[in-house]
This record gives sequence, C-alpha cells and structure tokens, in this order.
Amino acid sequence: MLPYEVFREIELFILKEARLLDEGAFEAWLDLYAPQGIYWMPSKPGQTDPLNVASIVYEDHAILAIRVQRLLEARALVLTPMPRTVHMVSNIEVLSGDAHSQEFEVAAAFLCTEIQGDRQRIYTGRQVHHIARQDGSFRIRRKRVALMNCDGVHAPMTIPI
Repeated sequence: MLPYEVFREIELFILKEARLLDEGAFEAWLDLYAPQGIYWMPSKPGQTDPLNVASIVYEDHAILAIRVQRLLEARALVLTPMPRTVHMVSNIEVLSGDAHSQEFEVAAAFLCTEIQGDRQRIYTGRQVHHIARQDGSFRIRRKRVALMNCDGVHAPMTIPI
C-alpha cells in the first residue's frame, strides 16, 4: 500500500503538469519531462505499439522542445489568437510503485477544453504517466494519452493534452 504522502506528492505532480499547460508555461512544462521522455497519443483503442503502428502523436524530448518553441513564437499565424486550455484531471491511481520506489506508473481520467477564437474543442480520455524521481521531484519518462475518439479524424493539436 502506497503511503498517503507519496500518493499526494504524485497527485500534485500530475496536477501541476495540467496547470502549467493551462497557464501557457510551456518551457516549465517541458522541464517536467526526462531528457529521454516520450509524449504518445495512440491512434487506435488499446494500441500498444507506438513505433510500428501510426500514432496521432509520438514525440521525444527534442520534438517536444520544437513544439514548445513554436508555441512561444508570438507571430505564428496558426496561434492567432493563442489557444487556451482547461485541463481537468481526476481518478488518479498509482498502478505500480511503492514507498521505496523511484519509478511509478500513474493512470488518470482527463477532460481538456481548448478555446481558440470562436472555436472550442473538447478532448476526453485516459492518460498514463510513467514517472521517476529526480532532483527532489519527478520527471515524465512517458505519457500516453488515450483519447476516447482516438480513431476519429483530428485537426492538428497545438497545445498538448
């Protein structure tokens, strides 16, 4: 059984990630990722292979850094007006790891609303973070975002979910 203090520390980390995205603090968000961190959004329900099956998004740290750089470019036409998001994360559950672990697998449900001008998009699904302790906090080694409608048609997503 995971001690409450450890669970709460993990929960606050997961919530911090959502808050940083909502605040547009993209550089601070990127700092949550380990140098080998992966952000993955499968294109099929139950997809387990991100490399041999097409994904909506599969980005390593270097590509995430390019994404952040583009988000910070004030004159990017696709970002006029700048999209804003509200992430709601709930049902956080530690799937693996204990009080003595340095690595954890954490699942949660999410709802993300993105607003850009008059357009509003809503994303829902489940996410799983693989996190590891580092420098007094955690770093994301992999985040898997499973959209409920992952097999649908999607417009480009500028702000990560």
